[in-house]
Amino acid sequence: MVQEKENFVEQSKHTSFYTGGQFAISNDGQYLLCTFNALIHILDIQTQHIVRSIGQDDTSSEVASFTIFNDLIVVAYRNQLLRQFNWTTGTCLRTWKSVHKSAITCMTFDPNGSLLATGGADFTVKIWDVGHLYYTHNLKGSTSIIRAVLFYTSESKKIHVISGSDDGRIYLHNLHVSGAKPTVLEGHMSTVTSLVLSNDHTLISSARDRVVIIWDLQTLSSIRTIPVMESVETLISLPSHDFLKPFKLKQTFASDEPLFFTFGNSGLIKLWSGTTGRCLLIQEDKTYEKVTNTSSHSKDIEHQQVFLNAYFNETTRMFYTNTIDHNIVAFNIKKLKLEKQFIGELGDVLDVRFLNGNENTPSYVVVASNDEKVKIFNLNTWHCQMLKGHTDIVIGLDISHDHSLIATCSKDDIIRIWSYDVDKSLFSCVAMAEGHTGDVAAIAFAKTSNAFIVSGSQDTTAKVWSLENLILDNDEIKEPQNLSSIFTLKTHDKEVNSVAISFNDKQFATGSADKTAKIWDLRNQKLLAVLSGHRRGIWCVQYSPVNPELATASADGLIKIWSTKEYNCLQTIEGHDASVLRIVYLSMGTQIISSGSDGLLKLWDVKTTTCVKSIDAHDGKIWGMAASTDENLLVTCASDSTVTIWRDSTEEDRQVKREKVEEVLLMEQEVSNLLMNKKYHAALKIALNLNQPYRTLTIIKEILNEINGTDHLKATLLQFSDDHLNLLFSYVIDWNANTRHSTEAQIVIKMLLSILTPDQIMKLPNGQKCVESLLPYTERHMSRIERLSQQVLFLDFSWHSMKYLDQSNPLSSDELQTT
Repeated sequence: MVQEKENFVEQSKHTSFYTGGQFAISNDGQYLLCTFNALIHILDIQTQHIVRSIGQDDTSSEVASFTIFNDLIVVAYRNQLLRQFNWTTGTCLRTWKSVHKSAITCMTFDPNGSLLATGGADFTVKIWDVGHLYYTHNLKGSTSIIRAVLFYTSESKKIHVISGSDDGRIYLHNLHVSGAKPTVLEGHMSTVTSLVLSNDHTLISSARDRVVIIWDLQTLSSIRTIPVMESVETLISLPSHDFLKPFKLKQTFASDEPLFFTFGNSGLIKLWSGTTGRCLLIQEDKTYEKVTNTSSHSKDIEHQQVFLNAYFNETTRMFYTNTIDHNIVAFNIKKLKLEKQFIGELGDVLDVRFLNGNENTPSYVVVASNDEKVKIFNLNTWHCQMLKGHTDIVIGLDISHDHSLIATCSKDDIIRIWSYDVDKSLFSCVAMAEGHTGDVAAIAFAKTSNAFIVSGSQDTTAKVWSLENLILDNDEIKEPQNLSSIFTLKTHDKEVNSVAISFNDKQFATGSADKTAKIWDLRNQKLLAVLSGHRRGIWCVQYSPVNPELATASADGLIKIWSTKEYNCLQTIEGHDASVLRIVYLSMGTQIISSGSDGLLKLWDVKTTTCVKSIDAHDGKIWGMAASTDENLLVTCASDSTVTIWRDSTEEDRQVKREKVEEVLLMEQEVSNLLMNKKYHAALKIALNLNQPYRTLTIIKEILNEINGTDHLKATLLQFSDDHLNLLFSYVIDWNANTRHSTEAQIVIKMLLSILTPDQIMKLPNGQKCVESLLPYTERHMSRIERLSQQVLFLDFSWHSMKYLDQSNPLSSDELQTT
């Protein structure tokens, strides 16, 4: 028997965490620190989960730059503030104003962490004493924006600050000589991007003029100018030549020979010798940048990968660099092989699917986001591989029934088929299909084999493509094969938004913006039915895996179930207040889960059309949704730049309910036993835990009926926690509204007021509400008691008056008889 779902809970998610700019790696290589608007996010490198965030999410004060030293981080904001944090705890240690006249562009600590240098767009460099929090030097001389700063200690133990600017000059400041003009090193013709020290007196500088210059800081002259033939953004000089042993270089190097790595717009890491000026090594592993041959009909030429900042971590022996598209990439120093890729910002995520691994369980999530690259995330580590080949935004994708092929469709009017080698975990483009004259918006694989695919386009047509002669051996594939179209159908009057193939591969359905869905015969290539009834365009069509039914989701907020035999509408499901964008059948066709443009997921019972569960899943439109093969996992993606994995928690929730029922039964039995033994004080606390107002009232009445019951009740209440007292306050509101229980209610109110101060009452979750609710009925009871008191006094007065009359006018016995 099919177990229907009742709930899904979030298991993990990938969201935007990096918006470009500065990033850093902790000394132990476990954490990544990066900028996200006005925040500094700290990520666990292994899981890519955000551990904590530093700063306040205020758009008026975005991060301009930051630098770290051990556990300290100093952040410069665009509103001219500097803040120092302990990033391991997130504690803000101090805040002070920058004396720069404009934004800080770069900053660094000295090797001891006692001095901080900040370079600004005001052409100056400021030196700060971090411990005493004041700036010690204001270094002038530059005629342009400062782009790089570096501390240097000469052989005479004098501290210098080296800075590079947009005018191509390098300035050397001696901090021990007050007011002295800096030494200027000229050689670059463009913006200086990076400065590193190779040994005690050798400086290496790079610029966007495509050369690297080696400087001797003793003679203050250039030793060699090396044409690197690319715009270099960052240089790295390793602390020891021992780190180069994995490269097995044939050359031998002197211990003081300057060797450095370059990171620039070629997208390759290169090793250079500063002595000979020769390139010793070029990165060979370009799987992360592999671009398949593009068609002559391509709309755009893919931009080249560009490296920006880069760091080397000695603990992990990894290079970390960021790219222009807000990604952070990690390379192993052994072969400069890609180890990890962090996708800092996804943008709008349009479609998503699970991809199974060796054990037929989901290992990857395939994502189509708002760019031309297909992203494949590892479910455990969120490490990303990117498939490049499309030249415009990828709109949709699908996975074959055996999870060996991936089909993607794009705004470049092209469909690409990617093969997946399970053993090697490698993806490659094996085929491409051209023929549509508009954006290809939907794609679907056959359900029983890999014989064909169906595509739908904005050119209002649907095409069926043959895959029977597809070669999947990667060794035999030199370039993608061209697929042939079996047939083409003019399907709708407007663009096709969705296609679906029946589970017997005999029919396929199309949904369009023209408010209709159509069912087509695959064998005879004929139209079987036009399904009309939606008031707005259809976003998704899905076949039931068991019943002869087709479900359609529309922008009118409705889901309709259609018979694929009689072609009539069987049911209409209402409940979404916004457009329904995706639907997926679950539980052997007995349930449907739908996603809306309002960010909600709704789980429906198909038979009763009732909503079983509504989940607030995203902050934007949920464009994509898919279930795993066993339906234990669900993945959703949305315009909020988030991919979320959901876990079926039905059995867990049921187990929790069973345990709660058992616990309640045991507590009920315990309360009954305590009442039988007249242990009212112990029973009172359990009754509150069970949330039973009437039983609590009964127990309180029994306590008050005891000798010194009021004192005993007060002693019991003194032992209660704030949660119990808050709950008792809420009970008293109802008791106080009933005349029969108002006496006990007023006694409890008096005790609570004597136990808690007014401030404590107002701090209770329902404190203010309880007081406001108690006042009207308490005043009514007071008025009633006053009236009763007046009546009692009047009765007493009347009685005493009658007795007085009897005593003042006594009747004789004769008069009494006569009377």
